[in-house]
Amino acid sequence: MTDLTTTVLEVLDTQIRPLLAVHGGGVELIEVTPAGEVRLEYQGACRGCALKSTTYVLGIRQKLMPIPGVSEVTVEGVRLSRAALERADRMYAGYSPWVGAPPT
Repeated sequence: MTDLTTTVLEVLDTQIRPLLAVHGGGVELIEVTPAGEVRLEYQGACRGCALKSTTYVLGIRQKLMPIPGVSEVTVEGVRLSRAALERADRMYAGYSPWVGAPPT
């Protein structure tokens, strides 16, 4: 396991999964590629949730992209344009919707 994978798993375990679990959902790490691409898959209630794209953009992606070495974060089944991702990054820079979670 690489250092990057270990760091990604730590953020998933401490900052993301506990909050998703409150709603009966979760997220599983599929892989971290040598290029730093983090591939995830929703579990449980998150799979069918109408807000899964929002959770991805404003929660998961926002927590994982600042990790040194992470070049991209994707969740299976969530498809958003590059323009939409960039717009969200600009609009929510420095803001975290995750109440009680320490800033990254």
